[in-house]
Amino acid sequence: MSTVTPEELIAQTEELTRLVAASFPVEDIWFDGDRPAFVIRRPPDVRPALAALRQRLAPLRLLPALRRRRGKDLVVLLPEPPPLRIRWQLNLLLFIATLGTTFWAGYQQAAFLVREGYLRNAVDGALAFSLPLMAILLTHEMGHKVTSVIRGIRASLPYFIPLPPLPTVLPIGTLGAVIVTRSPAPDRNGLMDLGASGPLAGFLVAIPVLIYGIRHSFVLEALAGPLVSIPDPLLVRWLTALLIHPPDGAIILGHPTYWAGWIGLLVTSLNLLPASMLDGGHAIRAALGPERHRVISYLAVAVALALGYIPMAILILLFNPRGHPGPLDDLTPLSRTRLLIGLVLVAIFAVSAVPLWAVRVQP
Repeated sequence: MSTVTPEELIAQTEELTRLVAASFPVEDIWFDGDRPAFVIRRPPDVRPALAALRQRLAPLRLLPALRRRRGKDLVVLLPEPPPLRIRWQLNLLLFIATLGTTFWAGYQQAAFLVREGYLRNAVDGALAFSLPLMAILLTHEMGHKVTSVIRGIRASLPYFIPLPPLPTVLPIGTLGAVIVTRSPAPDRNGLMDLGASGPLAGFLVAIPVLIYGIRHSFVLEALAGPLVSIPDPLLVRWLTALLIHPPDGAIILGHPTYWAGWIGLLVTSLNLLPASMLDGGHAIRAALGPERHRVISYLAVAVALALGYIPMAILILLFNPRGHPGPLDDLTPLSRTRLLIGLVLVAIFAVSAVPLWAVRVQP
């Protein structure tokens, strides 16, 4: 803790009280350590008052945040985050590396189809996997980036995560991508927009990718040798039944683009787990507030385990204690439009989630 003398604390509190009172009527002052929190009387429209206070506090490098605690409306003061350093060279390097690892993963998938006579060229098959998958991931992350710019949230460029070739059932070549945010969303609507923009954008790109991949997949009555049975998300099952009408008991040998869309849905469902700072966590925090977000974040661990997302469950457990900073304005409720968007995210998770525990290897 910082060492502040009583005289310095009194002087600082008086100055901060004056600044806060210029926007919000101050009824009481609470202390959390050395920094005061101001009990206020909420005006009819808090947005202009909060914007004005933010401008007044800017020289002090403080951000005002509206919170509700113990039945009282508060203004709490947060340290302004440091400026975000853009290191586009690293972002570009990781993007190129992920292009390479997804290309190699697609090549491994296509090599089998070439050996069996379903594809002519493994390079074409690798591109048919890598490029659509990267398009889904890039669109997802740029949805977040564009929203952050519109909403005034400091956010990095996307960091793609390459995955070297591993002896897995399905080579994927990537662990997705992330964007680092360095400042809070302005309000609950902005937080919902931030969380929803990536999954919505990526999901809309995944649909045509899946349609192409399903139409170019191979319907077989039987397959010689060991058979790896991989479960499909509900959306893939519906599109498969609609587009190619496979007979009962048929085996669908997926085209590389099919697997690009399949993995795109998997990444979407992982991001929509309602926990911590994941996209689903942003949405839950915006819709239900901090206490319910905290509880649901731990319930998300059980959901991840039930679906077989064991590494993700471990990561959620590690990050849950950090909580969620919430938006600056946590008092203005979510709009009906954003509530509807939240329900759409629940539906997208339901049709995108893949029960990985159901993977079977049949001799």
